[in-house]
Amino acid sequence: MRKQYKSLFITSFIACGLLFAGCKKGWIDINYNPIQLTENNATPDIILPNLLISSQSAVNEDWLQGLMGYWAYGEYPTGSPEIAYYPLDNTFIGSATPDINIFLFEQNALRHDQPYYVGIAKALKALQWSRAVDINNNIPYGDVGKVEIRKPRYDDGRVVYEGLMKELDEATTLIKGASQDKAIRIGIADIMFKGDKTKWVKFINTLKLRLLMHQACRTDRAAYIQAEIAKITAEGSGFLNSGEDADVNPGYTDQKPASYFAKYSAFDIYARNYIQIGGNWLPVWQMASANVTAMNMLKENNDPRLAFFYGPARLPMPAGAAEPFTQPGPVEYRGNKLGLPADRLQYPYQQTDYVSQVGGVRALRTAVSPASTGIIKGYNMDSWIITSIESMFLQAEAVYRGWLPGDAETAYKAAVRESFRWLNVGGNSNTPALSDAIFNNWYTQEVANTKVSWAAAPDKYKLLMFQKYMAFNGIEPFESWVDYRRNGAFPAIPLSYDPARTSDKMPIRLPYLVSELLLNKENLLAQGTIDPFTSKIWWMP
Repeated sequence: MRKQYKSLFITSFIACGLLFAGCKKGWIDINYNPIQLTENNATPDIILPNLLISSQSAVNEDWLQGLMGYWAYGEYPTGSPEIAYYPLDNTFIGSATPDINIFLFEQNALRHDQPYYVGIAKALKALQWSRAVDINNNIPYGDVGKVEIRKPRYDDGRVVYEGLMKELDEATTLIKGASQDKAIRIGIADIMFKGDKTKWVKFINTLKLRLLMHQACRTDRAAYIQAEIAKITAEGSGFLNSGEDADVNPGYTDQKPASYFAKYSAFDIYARNYIQIGGNWLPVWQMASANVTAMNMLKENNDPRLAFFYGPARLPMPAGAAEPFTQPGPVEYRGNKLGLPADRLQYPYQQTDYVSQVGGVRALRTAVSPASTGIIKGYNMDSWIITSIESMFLQAEAVYRGWLPGDAETAYKAAVRESFRWLNVGGNSNTPALSDAIFNNWYTQEVANTKVSWAAAPDKYKLLMFQKYMAFNGIEPFESWVDYRRNGAFPAIPLSYDPARTSDKMPIRLPYLVSELLLNKENLLAQGTIDPFTSKIWWMP
């Protein structure tokens, strides 16, 4: 039914058993021929760019966009896994499978005495392996990268998390202590921070805060969290702040555009990104159609970001035309309900051209400029890994919880304001004050709105989480799913309307791939019976 993007753990381990031999993933695809590279001449600067690209977020996660109420394609046949919730596997989430080459990259950096690159390897390992835990809970970790082990053991998710936090400590030490002669061509190879040590440490601290926040609703983790927060504070570099995204750009062009642009901008230039729906092959950009769940929340709160998270429908729906449910204005912003059967003969105006898609540029070969707004900003847009939006919301929650000093209301407003800046609501990214003015005007007008105003909200934490959910629309569905699970199914997101839906609960994890059962049966079966609707991730309360 669905195009498969990646396979899970063990298959990748076996395929990459020899250092980089036969592994396409992990090599920069210009100027170098992997066949000619050896353990000695494949210095880490050659390998790093593609590892950073493989770490990007929100690409190939259209299923999660639908699950979390952001997107909804209107023509799935009933019973499709995307809307029926089952059967599911790791191919439904683009970031599900960590890149085994990170371990090989780390070994390569050690071999060439490049501690800066060793630190980067540890940071990327923590980023990708933590996401694997967030999807599957227990995963292979301790045995990974050891080519002599063909059937790696599964480690407890909590143990993996704590091990990754130690890796991040080591990463900070290595990066801060690396001399320039131990960082070969770092300014070129590092397509995220251009070798800026301070930004790397801020990224590491932000990633640490993300992992700690995932555990925040478990009271038995309080002492551990406090100890780790104290270490971050003592280090002193702080977190990614306003305008400081962790994003990558190897030099995208109109011929080789950024992945998010190529898939979801409605201009699949080379017709490479297609998906099979029933018996039809459709361009993937149609998956990025609006879901009325998040869209109506924007409308209800008079949120100016409506026109930036979504674009107006390409064609207007004729007045009085039949539709399966009524939608509030403005009429040019329309969407679907996930899984709701809508026969195209009876309801022809629920098809793609008559509903909104993800917001941003729609013109072919449009480059990023200060006037670029919305999510899709141009073919050469940056590919984000952690956005400044997420970092600001993590900090706001940390202040609210008393982990960090500061005023909770001020931190909350700064986080929401950052969403306006990131979307460039003011229309000129060189002048963020324009976006700030629109935010300030909206916030003032909604002074009595309990879903906007800090002063009006009876539950400050739910307000913070609601606005974080709103800010992640189309940008970070994975972390929205994490928040939904750790906060006890908040915010309230309707279940799929498909009558063939297999559960009255939303999935809280994914099962392991069938290939794992074939290749690593004993270790997999030791994890017990896995139910995607009841088997919790370790950090869930």
